[in-house]
Amino acid sequence: MKETTRLEEIDGIVFEEMFSQYLPIVYSMQSRYLIRDFDADDWLQEGRIALNDALRSYRQGQGTTFGLYYKMVFENRIRSLLRRQQAQKRLAQQQAVSIEKVGLETFSEQFHYHECVEESIYISEMLLSGELTLSSLEKRALYFYLKGEEPWTIGLRLGESEKAVHNALNRAKNKLKKKLSTAKI
Repeated sequence: MKETTRLEEIDGIVFEEMFSQYLPIVYSMQSRYLIRDFDADDWLQEGRIALNDALRSYRQGQGTTFGLYYKMVFENRIRSLLRRQQAQKRLAQQQAVSIEKVGLETFSEQFHYHECVEESIYISEMLLSGELTLSSLEKRALYFYLKGEEPWTIGLRLGESEKAVHNALNRAKNKLKKKLSTAKI
């Protein structure tokens, strides 16, 4: 058991010695290629991975030295990383919508919600400041309704009938509409 452990340590030491011998190739590639969010440790890690791959796949007698073969394996690995980076960059471009292509009407339909943001903020401010006078039932029903609850569950929660909750919500909506129509947004 100890012999296996010792052999693994020697292999690790030999690997690191070999890697330090080919470190100039890593630095050369680092100066030639720019990979976003890559630091020195990332380059060293990719260099070690490429060295491991090269050691596993190198065949002597094929007309090339190991150093040249390692450089080719490492450069191919870096180019693959660059292709993947470019593919992620293009993903946003693939999902983009051209206004000229789909028409202004389609574009405005897709972003209709944004037109109501200012109005929603104004409504929230009115409710928080007490500028809008609502009954206790209207306030509580509107609160739970805006949280996404259905009128029948609001009725159960408040001990009111579903019809009473509907009526309270309608009164609150009418008061909001009236206040919004008189206010300048």
